[in-house]
Amino acid sequence: MTFMNNDANIKQFQLIGFINENTSDDHVISKISIVLRRDKIEAPYYMITKIRLSSCIDRAENGIIHAMDILNHQRMYNLTEEKYTKIKSLIEDISEDKLGQVKIFKEEKKLKLVLMSKNDVELRNLFESNRKLFDMIDNLID
Repeated sequence: MTFMNNDANIKQFQLIGFINENTSDDHVISKISIVLRRDKIEAPYYMITKIRLSSCIDRAENGIIHAMDILNHQRMYNLTEEKYTKIKSLIEDISEDKLGQVKIFKEEKKLKLVLMSKNDVELRNLFESNRKLFDMIDNLID
């Protein structure tokens, strides 16, 4: 799997997939937020993606060390109306869950999706269930 295009731009979600597939840490905590906006004059269709991965380390002699950052990445996009509409549609098709892993916040000119996981398996499941959305966002930088 390559997580960079020819211009060396990181494909965020492919990078997360790579990290998830190549680590065996059960204590990986993730938070992914995708915010779509259409309220700026200079960039009428706009998106921000934020990804944070953290880990905990168990040490018998010292207890647990928490919140060691693995990745903290943010990217901003100017979108065409067509891409904005497609991404918005994919987000609106996602269902919130009772466990709080998936939350959607809607305002008139803003749509926010927050995905959270507390371990490797949850991250893998969130990644697989939202692959179409993540692939569409990663392909914006080609």
